[in-house]
Amino acid sequence: MKVADFIDEFRSTVADHVEPPFWSSENIVRYLNEAVQEACERAKLIEDRATAAACTIATQAGEPTYSLHPSVFEIRRLTFNGRRLDETSVEELDQDCPGWESRSGQPRAFIFEQASGVQPAKVRLVPTPTAAGSIAMTVCRGALKPLSADLDTAKPEIPERFHERLMDWVLHRAYMKQDADTFDPKKAAESYALFVQAFGERPDANVQRKRRDKRPPVVRVNW
Repeated sequence: MKVADFIDEFRSTVADHVEPPFWSSENIVRYLNEAVQEACERAKLIEDRATAAACTIATQAGEPTYSLHPSVFEIRRLTFNGRRLDETSVEELDQDCPGWESRSGQPRAFIFEQASGVQPAKVRLVPTPTAAGSIAMTVCRGALKPLSADLDTAKPEIPERFHERLMDWVLHRAYMKQDADTFDPKKAAESYALFVQAFGERPDANVQRKRRDKRPPVVRVNW
């Protein structure tokens, strides 16, 4: 479905044919962008190992930490100069490898640092590399670019078979608009339930972090 199709279907569904409309096209597309991101994070619809901007990073000697593309929310696999690295955590390293932050050499593991505030998600190589190299990743991500009401021929990046169900989120958000002519919490809840049925519950960030920390520890090595 194209952006124009979403806008037309939305207005038909809610009978928004007045002038000016209760929901602007910009409102509708903003809800649609939210829907795409929510669907991607809940169902991990985009697994990518080919898009250079999201999946590859050129590294420098002496620099362990690198910002990820804003669309990336999970690293499934990571290699450094072709060698696969295991994911670890600060907690594991503090326990098993005291002084790890000051070590340098051939990277043997990585830490995924979640986005915080305005800071993007980051990846840290452990130990700090002593030579330049290249990171290659398989990631789960959201859309690379947001949709726009001005470009109504564009389509959501997720597979087309999921497009219809994105409308449930759009309707959920639309019915939550605080206005006497638009606010309908019952319909908002019904639409939200349909969206959850299609894409699942939203993952809890704290639960995800704890699950990563409980992964089998990396075998201790002599640095």
